[in-house]
Amino acid sequence: MNARGITVSNSLIIGLQKELLAVFSKHYSIEIKTLTVFQLYGFGDFNAERPSLKGFITEITGQWINGKYLYNKIKEIDRGNSKYTKLRRDYLSLLLLAAGYNSYSDYIHNSTFITEDIKEQEKGTNIDENSSAIDALYYVGYYIENRQYFIKSKFTIYKMKTASWEILYWERDSQPIFYTYFGKCVPTGESALSFYFSKENSNLNKECFVNIFFGNNMQTKPVLLGAYCGFNRNNSPVIGKLIFEQVQDKEAQEIKVKSNEVNPIFHHYLYSQRMEVESILPHKASDLAISPNRLEIVNFLIGEYCGFYLGDNNYLIPIYFKVLNSLGELTLKINNNNFKGIGRVNKTENYLISEFSEKNNSFSQFSIRVNPLEKDLFISYMLVYSGADVLNGKVLLWKNNNKLNALLKNNKDFYLNFSDVDSFVEEKIKQYL
Repeated sequence: MNARGITVSNSLIIGLQKELLAVFSKHYSIEIKTLTVFQLYGFGDFNAERPSLKGFITEITGQWINGKYLYNKIKEIDRGNSKYTKLRRDYLSLLLLAAGYNSYSDYIHNSTFITEDIKEQEKGTNIDENSSAIDALYYVGYYIENRQYFIKSKFTIYKMKTASWEILYWERDSQPIFYTYFGKCVPTGESALSFYFSKENSNLNKECFVNIFFGNNMQTKPVLLGAYCGFNRNNSPVIGKLIFEQVQDKEAQEIKVKSNEVNPIFHHYLYSQRMEVESILPHKASDLAISPNRLEIVNFLIGEYCGFYLGDNNYLIPIYFKVLNSLGELTLKINNNNFKGIGRVNKTENYLISEFSEKNNSFSQFSIRVNPLEKDLFISYMLVYSGADVLNGKVLLWKNNNKLNALLKNNKDFYLNFSDVDSFVEEKIKQYL
């Protein structure tokens, strides 16, 4: 449904409210005056197990509504500042359905709660025509929760202006539950869209922001990529990647989102693509350290390293490696290939793993073992593509060795022989490589 606002006569809203309350009262065999405002409209301190107008509309229509929004609109009408009220179009449709009408025209012609004069005035309106979901785009969305659980959703864009995002959870045996957001489309340049979902229009009472990249001609793209920023069930901020797969219509969307089938390509693309902010705040900066040892390890490794990779035919390929600071920023040079990036200590705290920032070098890997083989002598492992060559294996590195560093700087060749290095270096290479 389109969530844009529409201006409606207060008389029509009052009549619709009276009719809806009458149907609600009869359905539950309950007197309206026995309910507080909070209970009736289902917000604030209300009992979700007891009858409420909010719950009744959801039960009849299958769509969630914001009871506080409805209450605020009624109070706005009661103040009498205007003869007309702007109401969300999708909410008006839900109120009509809950009251037993198929459309706005059906209500105008058949309601006994509005006068003949009002009916006559409204006969020429085209609200039903304008509220149709023409130009709607239907997608099935995918993301990962808690780093591994694959979540499906229904994402529908209406006339590139509004959207609904219905997230599916299988919480009650085989019966799915949808948590729904309604929001606005915010154009972002010529190749992306942003969607803001306010907590007032969500049955999770949480805000969410979604960005989608489509490149050009969005309607022709079978798959869109995006990212979200919102809150998890514990109200901790979360961000993650999204995939939206276009489907033909609402029926296809419903079938696909409830299917147990999982596209393995989507699953592997999204796996671990979610980050959560911890719900416990630190008392001091050091509390944020994943491990007290890791900063000490990086500080220990700061320095310049030079050494060799033993290539085919016993050629020595010079390697330059440098850990620049306590952030773990680093540089690596192999032949004429220069890398820069950042080092992360692995979980077992025995290796510093390099993450290179250059896109064309993202496939290359380099790690250095924390514990030295001997004083200032370290073993490393690399997988680097250098031209047509693949350098894969061990690297022997000396830390802050001025003599070896001077030798390599004076020799500009890509390869060295054992005769180019002293006997001590040759002995260590043969021992460890």
